[in-house]
Amino acid sequence: MISEAGAQWTAGLLGLAAAGGVAGIAELARVRRGPAVDRWRDPSPRLFRLLLPLARLIHAEVDPTRWFPPRSLAARLDRAGMGYAVLPGEWMVLRGLTAVLTMVAALVLQPALESLDAGGAGSVLAGLVLGYAYPAIWLRDQGQRRQRLIARQFPALLELLGLSVRAGLSFSAALPQCTRHLEPGPLRAEMQRIDRDTRTGVARLEALERMARRVDLSAVHGFVAAIAQAEETGAAISQTLSDQAAQRRRERFAAAEKKANEAPVKMLAPLVGLLFPVTFLIIGFPIVLQFMEGGLL
Repeated sequence: MISEAGAQWTAGLLGLAAAGGVAGIAELARVRRGPAVDRWRDPSPRLFRLLLPLARLIHAEVDPTRWFPPRSLAARLDRAGMGYAVLPGEWMVLRGLTAVLTMVAALVLQPALESLDAGGAGSVLAGLVLGYAYPAIWLRDQGQRRQRLIARQFPALLELLGLSVRAGLSFSAALPQCTRHLEPGPLRAEMQRIDRDTRTGVARLEALERMARRVDLSAVHGFVAAIAQAEETGAAISQTLSDQAAQRRRERFAAAEKKANEAPVKMLAPLVGLLFPVTFLIIGFPIVLQFMEGGLL
């Protein structure tokens, strides 16, 4: 049974969570009714879509970046493709909200957890830590997933750019033309963003360097450095693109060979832990049975 003090804490936290939920819904309704002041924002992640309006409301009043500088948080948001969806301060507030939400959920589930001998302050603390850490874990995984997709599509883009430039198009004209032929994904979004930047007056090389910083892949950094060197030395862009495409293909094949060579090592643990014990059991059971029938055991 929950003590009286625990019941009061639970009721208070439930009231706080309910008030926060009502405030978030009210803010969401106000944003939808009023003028779209955040047209520049990308859609927020589906996982945090309900809490993000409340996080933005709190961030407008209290900005945690004043006391806790985000350091590399902005770069991690860009790497995950969320630079235009969530500000660093909003993300920090969002982590606090998820921590409070999981802590309230642990308090509500205290009777069920106590029946399983898992209740108490430990479960509340575990919920608090899990709720605070999960957004950071999700952000890291989202950035890595996005990098893998870009690395897989990047050699095809270089091939298209090289063919277009050799066919007579300039690099600036070939970039949006090739972007339209890419399958929907993070690389296409990044190329479209480069096109938007150049249309608004940003130099092409600067737009490429921004994209390389957002993506943070060695292949993309090497491509941008090669384009910059070609522009400085007056070398042919088509040859530079062909060399880059060939190099990216070699790197991709080398990475595939490395993963293929690592596969037997990774399969060793499941074989030893799962297959070998069953094999020994099948072989040894008849022997043990014969010993038992013969009175040796």
